[in-house]
Amino acid sequence: MRVDSAFGTVAVMSTETRGTEMLKRVGRMVEGFLAELAETAPNELDCLALERSVMGVVVELGLSMMKEVFRRADEQSAEVIVNGSRWGSRTVSKGTYTTKFGTLTLERSGYQQSGRGRVLFPVDLRLGIVEGRYTPGIARVMAQTIAQMPAEDGEVYLEELGLGRVSKSTLHRIPQDMAAVYERDRVAVEAVIRGESRVPEGTHTVQVGMDGVMVPMDGEDIAPRGRKTTKPQPPRHERHYGVTGPSPADDDGKKGVAYHEASVGTVSFFDSAGDHLRTVYTARMPQHRKEALATALEAELSAVIQERPTVQVAFASDGAATHWEHLQGMQERLPEGTCSRQLLDFCHGAKYLFDAAKLVEPDEGAALAMAEGWRADLRHRLDGPAIVLRALRYQRDACTAEEPRDELETIIDFFAEHKQHGRLAYKAAANDAFPIGTGTTEAAAKTLAGVRMKRAGARYTPHGGQTILTFRSALLSGRFDLTMREIIKRYTAEVKAA
Repeated sequence: MRVDSAFGTVAVMSTETRGTEMLKRVGRMVEGFLAELAETAPNELDCLALERSVMGVVVELGLSMMKEVFRRADEQSAEVIVNGSRWGSRTVSKGTYTTKFGTLTLERSGYQQSGRGRVLFPVDLRLGIVEGRYTPGIARVMAQTIAQMPAEDGEVYLEELGLGRVSKSTLHRIPQDMAAVYERDRVAVEAVIRGESRVPEGTHTVQVGMDGVMVPMDGEDIAPRGRKTTKPQPPRHERHYGVTGPSPADDDGKKGVAYHEASVGTVSFFDSAGDHLRTVYTARMPQHRKEALATALEAELSAVIQERPTVQVAFASDGAATHWEHLQGMQERLPEGTCSRQLLDFCHGAKYLFDAAKLVEPDEGAALAMAEGWRADLRHRLDGPAIVLRALRYQRDACTAEEPRDELETIIDFFAEHKQHGRLAYKAAANDAFPIGTGTTEAAAKTLAGVRMKRAGARYTPHGGQTILTFRSALLSGRFDLTMREIIKRYTAEVKAA
C-alpha cells in the first residue's frame, strides 16, 4: 500500500471521528434546548431569548462544519506548485478566519520559496479567502452592508442578526481592499460582467444618460479629524494594490471640507410601448471631465448593440456641456445604420420655460398658464421647438428691462443650441417610442449617492467613496453576484502537490 493512500485512509477515519463528535456536541445542545423548552410554561416563553439559543446551536454547527471545510482545503505535501512556481519549506502554524458563523482558529500548512519571503497558505488560495482571513461568504456580507449603510450602523445590524459579526473598522477596511482589487482589474472585470449580462427580452430602445451629484470629499493629506500627522501612512488598499489618484479636496484650499461633483450614468432598457424594463447603473467619484464614467457607459452600450444590433439608442441628459460632448461622441461612433437620437431631458427644459414665463408675467397664475402653453407646444407638436423659440424671442424683444431681457436671452440661447442638435424633437421621439425624460438617471443620482453618502458629518476619500458606489451600483444593477465572483477569483488559485 502506498504511503499517501495510507495517509488518505487515516484522514477519512479522522473525519468520521470528528463528525461523530460534532453531532454529539450539537446534539447535546439541542437536547438541552428542548429540555429547557419542555420545562417552560407556554405563557412564560421568551421568544427572543429562545431564538438566540437556537442561533447559538446554528453557529456552533456552522463553525464546526466550516472547520472541516478548511481542513479539507489544506495541503500536507512537502512542496506545492502554484501558477507554475514551486513552493516548499512547509511549516505548520495557527490561522484565524472569519466566517458567516463567527471566527475559528486552526492549524494550516504554509510554504515559502527558497526558504524565505512571504508565506503561501494553500487553504487560502483554494477557498478564496479574502485578505488572508475572511471567507467569500462573509466578504459578500461586508460588501453588501457597506453599500447600504455606514460601517457603524453595519456593525450593530450584523450583531443583531447573530451571523457574520464584524467590527466597524473591518467593515471600513475589507470592502475597500476588495474594491481596490476591482479597480486594479476593472477593465477586465467589467468586460466579463458585461459579457454575461443579457439585454432584457422585449427591449426596443436603450437610453444612455449622464448626471452629476455633489458628494462631500476628504483629502488623504488633511490633518483634521484626529489624524496625528499631516503625512499619514497611505491606506491599506493603496499599500497592497497601488495608489489611487489625488482627491479634488487635496488642493481646494478648504482642508478637504468641500463638495465635489461625482458622476452617475445609466443604461436603461424600454419596450416598444415605452415601458421601463431594467437599468444598469454606474458611478464614479469626482474626476476631471468624467472620463471614466463616459468610457464605462460607451462600453455598456457597445455590448448592448453587439447583442441586439436593431435596438434604437437615445442619448439623454440635462444641459451640462461636458455630458453632451461625451454623449455626442458616443453617437458619432455608433455602428452605421443604428437609429439614434439626442434628447434634452424634457423636465429640465420645461423648468427653463417656467423661468422665462416668470420673467415676463408678474402675476404667478398668468406666468403658469403661459409656461404650460409653451410646454404643451414643445411636447406635443412636431414644430413645437420652433414655436417656443419664436414666442421666447417675441417676449425678449418686448421686454424693456435690461436684466430680465438678458436672462431671456440666456434661455433662448440654451434652447437654440439644443434645437440645433435635434434635442428638442419630443413629439417625433415619442412617436418612435423614445423616452423623453431622464427619470432613471435623475433617480440614480439620489439612490446611488444621495441616499447613502449625504449623511450628517460624512466625508469621503476618492477610494472610500468609490467603494460604496461600486458595490451599490452592482446591487442596483442586479450584478452583485457577478461582481463578487470576479473579485473572489482574484484571491483564488489552483494549488497542486509537487
